[in-house]
Amino acid sequence: MSDVSLAVWAVCLVPSAERERMNNTSKLRLLLTTTATACALAAPLHADTVLETETAELGKKGEGLISNSVQFEHTPDGRTAFSLTQFEYGITDRAEILIEPFFQQWEHPKDGKSFHGMGDLEITPSYMIQLDDEKSWVPAIVLAFKLKVPTAHNRDIGTGEYDYYPYVIVGKKFGNWLFNLNLGVNFFGQTPGEPYRKNEFIYDFSAEYKITPKWSVFGEVFGNTKPEAGQKGTFAGAVATEYSLSEHFNVFVSVGYDTDRVFNVRPGFNFPF
Repeated sequence: MSDVSLAVWAVCLVPSAERERMNNTSKLRLLLTTTATACALAAPLHADTVLETETAELGKKGEGLISNSVQFEHTPDGRTAFSLTQFEYGITDRAEILIEPFFQQWEHPKDGKSFHGMGDLEITPSYMIQLDDEKSWVPAIVLAFKLKVPTAHNRDIGTGEYDYYPYVIVGKKFGNWLFNLNLGVNFFGQTPGEPYRKNEFIYDFSAEYKITPKWSVFGEVFGNTKPEAGQKGTFAGAVATEYSLSEHFNVFVSVGYDTDRVFNVRPGFNFPF
Protein backbone atom coordinates (compact mmCIF):
# COMPACT_ATOMS: atom_id res chain seq x y z
CA MET A 1 0.00 0.00 0.00
CA SER A 2 1.14 3.54 -0.33
CA ASP A 3 3.53 4.78 2.32
CA VAL A 4 1.64 7.97 2.79
CA SER A 5 -1.87 8.76 2.00
CA LEU A 6 -4.29 11.50 2.27
CA ALA A 7 -7.27 13.22 1.11
CA VAL A 8 -10.56 14.30 2.39
CA TRP A 9 -14.05 13.69 2.24
CA ALA A 10 -16.70 15.98 1.55
CA VAL A 11 -20.19 15.27 2.32
CA CYS A 12 -20.38 12.14 4.24
CA LEU A 13 -23.88 11.52 3.23
CA VAL A 14 -22.60 8.04 4.65
CA PRO A 15 -19.92 4.31 5.56
CA SER A 16 -21.50 2.81 4.47
CA ALA A 17 -21.26 4.54 7.40
CA GLU A 18 -24.62 5.66 7.73
CA ARG A 19 -26.65 8.37 9.10
CA GLU A 20 -28.56 11.23 7.65
CA ARG A 21 -29.54 14.80 7.45
CA MET A 22 -32.84 16.09 6.26
CA ASN A 23 -33.22 18.87 8.73
CA ASN A 24 -31.06 19.16 11.84
CA THR A 25 -31.82 15.53 12.55
CA SER A 26 -32.23 13.82 9.21
CA LYS A 27 -29.50 15.72 7.43
CA LEU A 28 -27.09 14.88 10.18
CA ARG A 29 -27.91 11.22 9.86
CA LEU A 30 -27.50 11.28 6.09
CA LEU A 31 -24.17 13.00 6.42
CA LEU A 32 -22.82 10.55 8.94
CA THR A 33 -24.40 7.73 7.03
CA THR A 34 -22.17 8.22 4.08
CA THR A 35 -19.26 9.31 6.14
CA ALA A 36 -18.97 5.93 7.48
CA THR A 37 -19.51 4.34 4.18
CA ALA A 38 -16.22 4.61 3.07
CA CYS A 39 -12.94 5.74 4.52
CA ALA A 40 -9.66 4.96 3.00
CA LEU A 41 -6.02 4.98 2.03
CA ALA A 42 -3.28 4.80 4.52
CA ALA A 43 0.21 3.59 4.96
CA PRO A 44 0.65 0.75 4.64
CA LEU A 45 -2.90 -0.57 4.82
CA HIS A 46 -5.86 0.25 2.64
CA ALA A 47 -8.02 2.38 4.92
CA ASP A 48 -7.73 5.36 7.19
CA THR A 49 -9.86 8.36 8.10
CA VAL A 50 -8.40 10.67 5.46
CA LEU A 51 -10.49 9.56 2.48
CA GLU A 52 -13.93 8.21 1.86
CA THR A 53 -12.60 6.26 -1.10
CA GLU A 54 -10.96 3.01 -0.08
CA THR A 55 -7.90 1.78 -1.93
CA ALA A 56 -7.46 -1.66 -3.47
CA GLU A 57 -3.92 -1.93 -2.10
CA LEU A 58 -3.98 -4.15 0.99
CA GLY A 59 -1.36 -4.66 3.66
CA LYS A 60 0.42 -7.91 4.47
CA LYS A 61 -0.66 -10.54 6.98
CA GLY A 62 -0.17 -9.28 10.54
CA GLU A 63 0.12 -5.59 9.62
CA GLY A 64 -2.16 -3.15 11.39
CA LEU A 65 -3.23 0.47 11.40
CA ILE A 66 -4.80 2.87 13.87
CA SER A 67 -6.23 6.04 12.32
CA ASN A 68 -7.85 8.88 14.21
CA SER A 69 -9.26 12.27 13.24
CA VAL A 70 -11.92 14.82 14.15
CA GLN A 71 -14.17 16.28 11.47
CA PHE A 72 -15.51 19.83 11.89
CA GLU A 73 -18.45 20.88 9.74
CA HIS A 74 -20.32 24.08 9.04
CA THR A 75 -23.81 23.56 7.59
CA PRO A 76 -26.83 25.79 6.87
CA ASP A 77 -28.40 24.32 10.02
CA GLY A 78 -25.49 24.83 12.41
CA ARG A 79 -22.18 23.25 13.36
CA THR A 80 -21.22 19.60 13.77
CA ALA A 81 -18.11 17.74 14.91
CA PHE A 82 -17.46 14.04 15.29
CA SER A 83 -14.57 11.71 15.97
CA LEU A 84 -13.46 9.19 13.35
CA THR A 85 -11.42 6.18 14.46
CA GLN A 86 -10.35 3.07 12.57
CA PHE A 87 -8.63 -0.14 13.59
CA GLU A 88 -7.45 -2.29 10.69
CA TYR A 89 -5.67 -5.65 10.65
CA GLY A 90 -4.36 -7.88 7.85
CA ILE A 91 -5.75 -11.40 8.37
CA THR A 92 -3.87 -12.69 5.29
CA ASP A 93 -2.03 -11.01 2.41
CA ARG A 94 -5.41 -10.74 0.64
CA ALA A 95 -7.92 -10.34 3.48
CA GLU A 96 -8.40 -7.55 6.04
CA ILE A 97 -10.84 -6.56 8.76
CA LEU A 98 -11.71 -2.92 9.48
CA ILE A 99 -13.46 -1.75 12.68
CA GLU A 100 -14.78 1.83 12.86
CA PRO A 101 -16.31 3.06 16.12
CA PHE A 102 -17.75 6.57 16.11
CA PHE A 103 -16.97 7.37 19.71
CA GLN A 104 -18.54 10.81 19.91
CA GLN A 105 -20.55 13.34 17.94
CA TRP A 106 -21.33 16.95 18.86
CA GLU A 107 -24.24 18.91 17.38
CA HIS A 108 -24.75 22.67 17.68
CA PRO A 109 -27.91 23.52 15.66
CA LYS A 110 -28.83 27.15 14.99
CA ASP A 111 -32.33 26.52 16.28
CA GLY A 112 -32.39 24.20 19.26
CA LYS A 113 -30.25 22.90 22.09
CA SER A 114 -26.80 21.44 21.55
CA PHE A 115 -26.32 17.72 22.19
CA HIS A 116 -23.71 15.00 21.87
CA GLY A 117 -23.43 11.24 22.14
CA MET A 118 -21.90 8.03 20.88
CA GLY A 119 -22.30 7.14 17.21
CA ASP A 120 -22.66 3.78 15.48
CA LEU A 121 -20.10 1.01 14.94
CA GLU A 122 -19.03 -0.24 11.51
CA ILE A 123 -17.31 -3.53 10.72
CA THR A 124 -15.90 -4.23 7.24
CA PRO A 125 -14.19 -7.43 6.07
CA SER A 126 -12.56 -7.25 2.62
CA TYR A 127 -10.89 -9.70 0.23
CA MET A 128 -8.70 -9.09 -2.84
CA ILE A 129 -9.73 -11.22 -5.82
CA GLN A 130 -7.32 -9.65 -8.35
CA LEU A 131 -3.84 -8.23 -7.86
CA ASP A 132 -2.69 -5.09 -9.68
CA ASP A 133 -0.75 -6.30 -12.74
CA GLU A 134 1.89 -3.59 -13.12
CA LYS A 135 2.87 -4.93 -16.57
CA SER A 136 -0.63 -4.45 -18.02
CA TRP A 137 -3.82 -2.41 -17.59
CA VAL A 138 -5.37 -5.06 -15.29
CA PRO A 139 -6.32 -3.29 -12.00
CA ALA A 140 -6.49 -4.64 -8.47
CA ILE A 141 -10.01 -5.65 -7.41
CA VAL A 142 -11.22 -5.97 -3.81
CA LEU A 143 -14.65 -7.07 -2.56
CA ALA A 144 -15.86 -5.57 0.74
CA PHE A 145 -18.95 -5.71 2.93
CA LYS A 146 -19.64 -3.06 5.56
CA LEU A 147 -22.05 -3.73 8.43
CA LYS A 148 -23.32 -0.80 10.48
CA VAL A 149 -24.17 -1.84 14.04
CA PRO A 150 -26.60 0.62 15.73
CA THR A 151 -24.72 1.45 18.91
CA ALA A 152 -25.90 5.10 19.04
CA HIS A 153 -28.55 5.70 21.71
CA ASN A 154 -29.60 9.16 20.51
CA ARG A 155 -31.97 8.90 17.53
CA ASP A 156 -30.73 12.29 16.30
CA ILE A 157 -27.35 10.62 15.80
CA GLY A 158 -28.20 7.07 14.71
CA THR A 159 -31.24 5.35 13.24
CA GLY A 160 -31.27 2.38 15.63
CA GLU A 161 -31.22 -0.01 12.66
CA TYR A 162 -28.61 -2.21 10.98
CA ASP A 163 -27.38 -1.11 7.54
CA TYR A 164 -25.58 -3.26 4.97
CA TYR A 165 -23.16 -1.96 2.37
CA PRO A 166 -21.55 -4.38 -0.14
CA TYR A 167 -19.15 -2.70 -2.57
CA VAL A 168 -16.24 -3.27 -4.94
CA ILE A 169 -12.90 -1.44 -4.94
CA VAL A 170 -10.93 -1.07 -8.17
CA GLY A 171 -7.42 0.39 -8.01
CA LYS A 172 -4.53 1.02 -10.38
CA LYS A 173 -1.06 2.49 -9.88
CA PHE A 174 0.86 4.40 -12.58
CA GLY A 175 4.25 5.62 -11.41
CA ASN A 176 3.68 8.19 -8.65
CA TRP A 177 -0.08 8.18 -9.27
CA LEU A 178 -2.59 5.93 -7.53
CA PHE A 179 -6.24 5.82 -8.65
CA ASN A 180 -9.13 4.11 -6.84
CA LEU A 181 -12.83 3.68 -7.60
CA ASN A 182 -15.50 2.40 -5.17
CA LEU A 183 -18.97 1.30 -6.29
CA GLY A 184 -21.67 -0.16 -4.05
CA VAL A 185 -25.23 -0.12 -2.75
CA ASN A 186 -26.13 0.81 0.82
CA PHE A 187 -29.12 -1.21 2.09
CA PHE A 188 -30.81 0.67 4.93
CA GLY A 189 -32.65 -0.80 7.85
CA GLN A 190 -36.06 0.83 8.18
CA THR A 191 -36.97 2.70 11.37
CA PRO A 192 -40.63 2.26 12.42
CA GLY A 193 -42.61 5.50 12.24
CA GLU A 194 -40.06 7.30 10.02
CA PRO A 195 -40.10 7.86 6.23
CA TYR A 196 -38.98 4.96 4.07
CA ARG A 197 -35.30 5.17 3.16
CA LYS A 198 -34.46 4.09 -0.35
CA ASN A 199 -31.33 2.02 -0.83
CA GLU A 200 -28.47 4.23 -2.05
CA PHE A 201 -26.05 3.70 -4.89
CA ILE A 202 -22.73 5.17 -3.73
CA TYR A 203 -19.67 5.99 -5.81
CA ASP A 204 -16.24 7.34 -4.84
CA PHE A 205 -13.18 8.18 -6.93
CA SER A 206 -9.79 9.33 -5.67
CA ALA A 207 -6.39 10.21 -7.11
CA GLU A 208 -3.19 10.31 -5.07
CA TYR A 209 0.10 11.80 -6.20
CA LYS A 210 3.28 11.15 -4.24
CA ILE A 211 5.37 14.33 -4.37
CA THR A 212 8.18 12.81 -2.29
CA PRO A 213 8.51 9.48 -0.44
CA LYS A 214 7.10 11.24 2.66
CA TRP A 215 4.61 13.70 1.18
CA SER A 216 1.41 12.97 -0.78
CA VAL A 217 -1.53 15.01 -2.02
CA PHE A 218 -5.02 13.78 -2.89
CA GLY A 219 -8.21 14.70 -4.65
CA GLU A 220 -11.56 12.96 -4.31
CA VAL A 221 -15.14 13.08 -5.58
CA PHE A 222 -17.99 11.29 -3.85
CA GLY A 223 -21.70 10.96 -4.39
CA ASN A 224 -24.90 8.99 -3.84
CA THR A 225 -28.42 8.68 -5.18
CA LYS A 226 -31.32 10.28 -3.31
CA PRO A 227 -32.03 8.52 0.01
CA GLU A 228 -35.73 9.43 0.25
CA ALA A 229 -38.56 10.56 -1.98
CA GLY A 230 -38.39 14.30 -2.57
CA GLN A 231 -34.71 14.54 -1.76
CA LYS A 232 -31.72 14.98 -4.04
CA GLY A 233 -28.58 12.91 -4.10
CA THR A 234 -25.41 14.44 -2.73
CA PHE A 235 -22.20 15.19 -4.60
CA ALA A 236 -19.00 16.11 -2.80
CA GLY A 237 -15.40 17.01 -3.52
CA ALA A 238 -12.32 17.18 -1.35
CA VAL A 239 -8.56 17.76 -1.37
CA ALA A 240 -6.00 16.76 1.22
CA THR A 241 -2.35 16.29 2.03
CA GLU A 242 -0.45 13.92 4.25
CA TYR A 243 3.11 13.89 5.56
CA SER A 244 5.02 11.01 7.12
CA LEU A 245 6.96 12.08 10.21
CA SER A 246 8.36 8.58 10.70
CA GLU A 247 7.88 5.02 9.51
CA HIS A 248 5.11 4.54 12.07
CA PHE A 249 3.46 7.95 12.26
CA ASN A 250 1.98 10.37 9.71
CA VAL A 251 -0.33 13.38 9.90
CA PHE A 252 -2.90 14.76 7.48
CA VAL A 253 -5.49 17.44 6.92
CA SER A 254 -8.32 17.53 4.41
CA VAL A 255 -10.92 20.05 3.29
CA GLY A 256 -14.22 19.27 1.55
CA TYR A 257 -17.48 20.77 0.33
CA ASP A 258 -20.72 19.23 -0.94
CA THR A 259 -23.93 20.15 -2.73
CA ASP A 260 -25.80 20.34 0.61
CA ARG A 261 -23.55 23.36 1.37
CA VAL A 262 -21.61 21.46 4.02
CA PHE A 263 -18.03 22.65 4.48
CA ASN A 264 -15.70 20.41 6.48
CA VAL A 265 -12.13 20.26 7.75
CA ARG A 266 -10.60 17.01 8.99
CA PRO A 267 -7.19 16.91 10.72
CA GLY A 268 -5.82 13.62 12.00
CA PHE A 269 -3.01 11.08 12.22
CA ASN A 270 -2.21 7.47 11.28
CA PHE A 271 -0.21 4.93 13.25
CA PRO A 272 0.74 1.91 11.10
CA PHE A 273 2.35 -1.08 12.83
